[in-house]
Amino acid sequence: MKKREINRLIGDLAICFYSKYIKVSYASLNSILKDSGCAFKTNKELKKGVKAAYKYWENKDRVIHHALAYLFNDLAEAK
Repeated sequence: MKKREINRLIGDLAICFYSKYIKVSYASLNSILKDSGCAFKTNKELKKGVKAAYKYWENKDRVIHHALAYLFNDLAEAK
């Protein structure tokens, strides 16, 4: 998958979880991504991928951007 597709998938998953008030760990997210054929090798890489999705959605859809921040508290500090 291309980076843009991964960003969109992570955003879609975030809004699904957010709409049901479900928190998810990075490990759980990576398991879901693995089923979609785009798992990250390490949690460090996954965190970078989630931060990239967070930044990707910032000006495209504020609700998805907020959902990512809700799911992963450490994103609020992402630079």
